[in-house]
Amino acid sequence: MAQSMKQKKQEKKQSLVDASYDLFLSKGFNKTSIDEIVKKANVAKGTFYLYFKDKSDVMEDIMLRLSCRVLCDAYSSMKKSSTGDFVEDIIAIVDYIIEYFKKNKLVLKLVKKDFSWPLICEKIFDSEYGEVNKILEECFQNPYLAEHSNDDIFKLLFVIIELCGSICYTSIINEQPDTIDNMKPFLYRIIRKILEV
Repeated sequence: MAQSMKQKKQEKKQSLVDASYDLFLSKGFNKTSIDEIVKKANVAKGTFYLYFKDKSDVMEDIMLRLSCRVLCDAYSSMKKSSTGDFVEDIIAIVDYIIEYFKKNKLVLKLVKKDFSWPLICEKIFDSEYGEVNKILEECFQNPYLAEHSNDDIFKLLFVIIELCGSICYTSIINEQPDTIDNMKPFLYRIIRKILEV
């Protein structure tokens, strides 16, 4: 019985997240009302406030889930074709993220420059996001970075993810200072330099 109640609560929250995501993509964040979200989710307005303080709170939840999913998918893709070269594996992860956002420009417009490591890190140790924690642990244990503290490794990953998110948005959406395809070689050279630790 308790499991059933917990499952129903999770389903309602997921329904609100899904409805919000669809509406934010189609109408934009600012033009979407909470009334529209609860109507699309088929729940009472009070239910929204059981899970979220406001639209920004649900948007943060969406951003976190999306960031984690893209990062985990990128990591999984890299593992399938890993060369064993840590630096090139990181490049493969970044390339996957870039290609994902090239194909999903609406999603990129929604997340803007907020595809970021700090957002993930706020909840990284929550059981719901264990996959991201596993990726981080594997990076901490990689022999390539053996002489570095976990804090240094964390900072390296932070810089790379932030750089990737920012350049994706600016180059894919605005094509500034150039298209993303023309920016990739430059970005990858920078990442290789960052990882020459």
